[in-house]
Amino acid sequence: MKILLIIFISSNLIFANDPNKVSSESKSLTFDELKKISLTKIVDTLYTLSDYFVEIDLSKQMGYLHSRSDSVKTFKVSTGTKKIKDGVETNTGIFVIQHKAAKWYSTQFDSTLMLNWMGFNYGIGFHALAGKSYYKYLGNKTSSHGCVRVSREDAKDLFSKLGYGSPVIIHKGETAVKIAFAEKNRSDYKYYDSESLSKENKRRLSHLYNGSFLSFVNEKILIDHRNVTHQGISIGELNKVATRQKIYPDSLFLEIAIPEIKGQYIPVNYFSVEQLFAAIE
Repeated sequence: MKILLIIFISSNLIFANDPNKVSSESKSLTFDELKKISLTKIVDTLYTLSDYFVEIDLSKQMGYLHSRSDSVKTFKVSTGTKKIKDGVETNTGIFVIQHKAAKWYSTQFDSTLMLNWMGFNYGIGFHALAGKSYYKYLGNKTSSHGCVRVSREDAKDLFSKLGYGSPVIIHKGETAVKIAFAEKNRSDYKYYDSESLSKENKRRLSHLYNGSFLSFVNEKILIDHRNVTHQGISIGELNKVATRQKIYPDSLFLEIAIPEIKGQYIPVNYFSVEQLFAAIE
């Protein structure tokens, strides 16, 4: 039995003029591109030319070193807590490595020696400590004044691989913005200065929340230590992202055939705008 399913996607909303609107004239989504769109929630993506970036999950007290070769190294961390004197919770967001030092002494906490220091959020960064008494907290409990503590072994590895501008994304299990590796031989990425990047980040999150991301966002943005400040970039809130994202123009038909018929575009005026058609033969 051959099953033919016609999917109709329609939107009657009129959007304000936006220079980044993706219209049928400027860009059309291919069938393969549409198949890649998440059926749950779409998130934004920022790109890096670095060979590594770090992801920290505060909810699990775990870190993940992502490499351009698609490998991911998992390591244990212990992040900031308000439960100790002068302690703060480690901020969520997207940051980049701003400073590196094999040895760095804390000016705030009794000149504590921090090994393989990598700062990214003002006085917050990755580091190890002398001794191993703090190892029992790694992967188990928040225990620092705000920094991301790691083992001496992992700190040494991170220090050797992360350069200035390597991204650091910190979340609590969910994020509306992710990091991906840019293709180094391509030139179609957009680069904003820090002020413009902050505004663009807010604009793109707004379209994610309003369900208009696919219609109004079409640039791949590069980030590094020149346009990401110590303040970082918002990762948004995944629970605010609209599950249904509208596609411009107002209506689009796709034909999905199961099992052997290849998907094709169907003209927009093939059916009335209110009709949702499915045929089984």
